[in-house]
Amino acid sequence: MLAPADTPLGWAARHSPERVVAVGVLALRIRRYQSEAAPPGLAAIPGLRITTVPDHPERPLWHESTGLYGFLRLPPGELRVEVAAPSGRFQAQAVLAQVPDRSAVREDLEAGITPAPGSARPLILDVALRPALGIALPPGTSAVWGVVTDGAHPVAGALLGLASVFRGAADTITSMSGPDGSYLLVLPFEAIDRSVSPPLRRFERALAVHAPRPALAAALARQGFLAGQPAGPFTLTPAERNALYMPRDFQLRDSGGTLHPQVGGQNPLAPVSVGEQVRLDIELLP
Repeated sequence: MLAPADTPLGWAARHSPERVVAVGVLALRIRRYQSEAAPPGLAAIPGLRITTVPDHPERPLWHESTGLYGFLRLPPGELRVEVAAPSGRFQAQAVLAQVPDRSAVREDLEAGITPAPGSARPLILDVALRPALGIALPPGTSAVWGVVTDGAHPVAGALLGLASVFRGAADTITSMSGPDGSYLLVLPFEAIDRSVSPPLRRFERALAVHAPRPALAAALARQGFLAGQPAGPFTLTPAERNALYMPRDFQLRDSGGTLHPQVGGQNPLAPVSVGEQVRLDIELLP
């Protein structure tokens, strides 16, 4: 219940859950990415740092009961939302948001009037964050990790796609190399094939690498990893991706220093071991 002389906006600013639906304009539901075919994890991710471009002084409220980060006062229009994990457990990512104009709704609520049917509703965005090397992986997790380099230089912002499986069908795990060139691909649905004897727990999986084109690489270096990366890097259309990234040939080097070169002009397959975390450094070729 509203206190005397209180307003719905002030009330919402001090309370949580459904209040953002009443008077908020934008909310983000941020969960852990699993794969291209599987939905994100169920648990929302707390403790994230969320900012907007153009910068707005409002910082979103975290609603623990709903898992939403809610904004109440953003102006309407398109803006870029940047999500960072101070813990280092998740990779920073940016998305675009078209903030609706809910000024009429707010004015009605402030005046004690019920908003008209069909009034603008808040925008709720689902964001799936990829795990970064700072995350603690439980024993028995299947994963591939390493560093992407071009010559002696680490490559930040390279898009990676590794073939996998989900419920018996083909799937893909995507990620991006971080500011230091490091990457992590967690494969939550790899399983031992017990239909053969002995059971098969090691698979050769196709890996695709797209490195930033010079203009994007320069932006990442000049502006920083988060500010320089495109919004929604994993949802780009083929044309949009081609404008920013180029496919690159590569060789792999395992933790023991053994080189896995191209064979017949084809990139090497990545060995994935069920229940193990395997290091494979990706060395881009000219």
